[in-house]
Amino acid sequence: MAKQAGGAQAAALGAQAPPLGAMERPAGLFVGLTTLDTIYRVRHPPGPDEKIVADDLVVAAGGPATGAAVAFAHLGGRATLVSAVGSGPLAAAARADLASLGIRHHDLRPGEPVLPISAILVNAAGERAVVSAHGALPVAAPVTADAARTLLAGADVVLVDGHQPDAAVSILAARRLLPTMSTATPEPAAPRASTRPPGTAPPTETATTAETATPAGTATSAGWPPVVFDGGSWKPGTERLLPHVDVALCGSAFRPPGVGADDPDGVLGYLLAHGCSFAAVTRGPGPIRWAHGQVRGEVRPPAVQAVDTLGAGDVFHGAFAWSIAGLPRLTTDALVEALAAASRVAARSVTSFGTRSWLTRGAARAE
Repeated sequence: MAKQAGGAQAAALGAQAPPLGAMERPAGLFVGLTTLDTIYRVRHPPGPDEKIVADDLVVAAGGPATGAAVAFAHLGGRATLVSAVGSGPLAAAARADLASLGIRHHDLRPGEPVLPISAILVNAAGERAVVSAHGALPVAAPVTADAARTLLAGADVVLVDGHQPDAAVSILAARRLLPTMSTATPEPAAPRASTRPPGTAPPTETATTAETATPAGTATSAGWPPVVFDGGSWKPGTERLLPHVDVALCGSAFRPPGVGADDPDGVLGYLLAHGCSFAAVTRGPGPIRWAHGQVRGEVRPPAVQAVDTLGAGDVFHGAFAWSIAGLPRLTTDALVEALAAASRVAARSVTSFGTRSWLTRGAARAE
């Protein structure tokens, strides 16, 4: 069983702890995809009609929202995952894995054989090849209003990954009907006391302009948690999610309509124009480009020797959600610092094979 972690674990991993006075264990709601991943470590992919023997094997629940929930729970949060796992022995294996990590699960399609399986090959250079059948599965129906309110109760942050859009939109719509104590707009960057754990490095940030703007407000009260969007790629229904999103974190493969290839500034502009208050684009080990209003900047992740990059983006998103959960206000400084903290956790995760080894390695370093 993977060990749960608290503040000491977060500090050891280089994540930003929620401020004192916030809940000791922040709560996160994660909505999206669950798969059962079979991850093989091979020296080279097999050729036509070739059979090879893997050097190592990991079987674990995967998917963007699932991987983010795993990271969030490992850092000390209380994670609830909303996804379709269904029935059957493979679903039971995925459900048992989630339970062992302390993740509460709400099944969108109970009793149905719907869990997709992914076959993943990781070579000696840490490069991966993935085959998954989740694209052939029908999406789940919207969540009822009562169920949505129950899932949102007590949540400090919500993350959606673009899968299960009907369920996600119904939950996000219910969020806007919750009573709120206050709402706040992300504030321009200003000098402030750092909330980084002692001994961790500050983010490397370069703003291209000092002019700031005041975009649409971000809800930051306990009754109206901020929404983080994990944009791995553009999917049907993404356009319905963006108006509900406060912070969009997208990979280099995310390409909105009308935006060309390799145009992170175009992606950032699109996200801000379609409802997001703060947006960032990751590029593997390269700089993370971010934008808020008219301010632009970069955060440089730490350089590490990667063994396996599978799931690094999911870890990044989960660590980011954990860093902002419970913050009283989402200032630009706090969001940029959360990017840096999340990149440090993600960098740690790629130094071992599979999507679970880093949990044990991190726990050992905290003790």
